[in-house]
Amino acid sequence: MSGLALSGMLTRQGADVTVLERAQRRRDGLAITLWPNALLALRHSGGEDVYEAVTKVCEPIGAARMFTSRGQVAGIDLGFLVDRFGLSGQGVTRAELLDALAGTAGVDIRYGCEVTGVDPRGTVTLAGGETLRADVVIGADGVGSAVRRALLPPGTGDGRENPLHSWQGVVDRGDWDSPGADFFFTGRGTYGVMPLTGNRAYWFVDGSPDAPPTGAGWPAVISALVDATPADRIFPGEAWDRRPARGWGQGRVTLLGDAAHPMLPTIGQGACMALEDAGVLAARLAAISDPAAALRSYEQDRYPRVHKTFKRARGMLRLRSMPTPVRDRVLASMPGRAMTHLFTAPTIPIPEFR
Repeated sequence: MSGLALSGMLTRQGADVTVLERAQRRRDGLAITLWPNALLALRHSGGEDVYEAVTKVCEPIGAARMFTSRGQVAGIDLGFLVDRFGLSGQGVTRAELLDALAGTAGVDIRYGCEVTGVDPRGTVTLAGGETLRADVVIGADGVGSAVRRALLPPGTGDGRENPLHSWQGVVDRGDWDSPGADFFFTGRGTYGVMPLTGNRAYWFVDGSPDAPPTGAGWPAVISALVDATPADRIFPGEAWDRRPARGWGQGRVTLLGDAAHPMLPTIGQGACMALEDAGVLAARLAAISDPAAALRSYEQDRYPRVHKTFKRARGMLRLRSMPTPVRDRVLASMPGRAMTHLFTAPTIPIPEFR
């Protein structure tokens, strides 16, 4: 996703871009939330047409509600984001987001290309032996990045931490009627639902990948949505994080998004940080003539932002992991302004994109 977004940004600068995709065909995934920080990065570095194409397939999220195990509600008004930036959070399926980005990128994607080697001088080797050379090589290949492994000493692992397992689905909203996204913190886990276009909803529930969800003992709205989802449209989800390094590239090679700094989905910023990365990297490549210097500038500028957001995501994991009575008291006693700040601070666009 972020690699495709970056490709479109770079083609608008006149660059000749080749996109290599390991999969034989596009993998869609389910749904994500995009916040103003990501969308304004797209508009700044990608252009108004990209911004409009993406927001067209998004559903606005006007508010968020957090429910304790006792049914107490902590409301978060997202209206100030609209007042300041023209939009709030947006729910979108990955498939529709990828279609929007692909439709405006102006690049061809080579599917079935497995990268087996990367040289800091800008050389990429594919599984079939083909060698490609570029002024810059960007690894946007996810948490298990082959490009990252190629830059690390032999034997270095992926370093995946804090595994989160869930089940997810997209279904008609049915009787669920909410001004935005709802999150339920219970003794059995965390559940969530957010709106999508076409009167659909995306839902997730914590759970082992070995035990498909049954709905017993869940909040009624979640049970109804899960029950309405065909069994073959319910998918397991996995997420990890890894503490960001200060420098994640060498020479003419760098990393983007989860390849550089995977973070937990607990604050909905993983994809947003990747799109911010794309916007900043495109801007640095446009402003700095030396490719390697542009990549190092991008890494240096991004580290404080992604590290702070990484810590916020871990902080939300700690909140989710608290004993139920303690978490209930924390959520019920937190002032509305503090709750709004906790939830929305990472969504504020960085200064260069406002």
